[in-house]
Amino acid sequence: MGACFVELESLTDLARLSCAFERAPFPIFMSKEGSKFRLAVQTDLFMGIPIFYHIEVEKGGEFLAYKSSGETEDAQLVEAALNPSYMYAPIVHVLKLPRVLERRSGFKVRFLAAQVSDLANLMKIASYKMLYEEPPLPLYTFKNGTSWITGCFARLDDFEEASLFFYARLDKEPNSGFVRYSASRLSDTGFSKRIDEHGSIYVKVVKLKEKHPLVEFK
Repeated sequence: MGACFVELESLTDLARLSCAFERAPFPIFMSKEGSKFRLAVQTDLFMGIPIFYHIEVEKGGEFLAYKSSGETEDAQLVEAALNPSYMYAPIVHVLKLPRVLERRSGFKVRFLAAQVSDLANLMKIASYKMLYEEPPLPLYTFKNGTSWITGCFARLDDFEEASLFFYARLDKEPNSGFVRYSASRLSDTGFSKRIDEHGSIYVKVVKLKEKHPLVEFK
């Protein structure tokens, strides 16, 4: 079967995906890739295909530490979880993955993409789980041809086969890791470096290195 590995832009994107707004950080799996290490986190499953988001680093660690304060984010690989002001995603050292989780390409089955009118409408989808006291859906951002796309994977019912990629087209590349949204001020919806403005909802943005291989645009 194989797994889908999607490369992220940076260590900060991996840390934001693993930690920001989560009740407990996702575990990160570290394996050797030639002379480098691959850090990967699984966040979804589609038609039986595990989806891992990953980066490659020169040197590993025991934890991925993450903190967002004001307009500054900090992500670093550390050997111990010592500073309580950080969130820590545990890094699991994997010597050998089962064949079912080996990298695969050329997927025939893909998410269908549904375009919404603007970022505010996309945020309605990404933030709806907060009504049930669950974390908001992450927004994945990547370049598709000459335009930038940001979107989230949302299920229409309880079955993964019914998942769609809801997206909005952007005028330019996002310059921050979050989107700010308020149901009472839709016109104020926009990208933000802060996550502490009273009365607003925030969703994390995760930048991919290339177009998502499981999304099909028609």
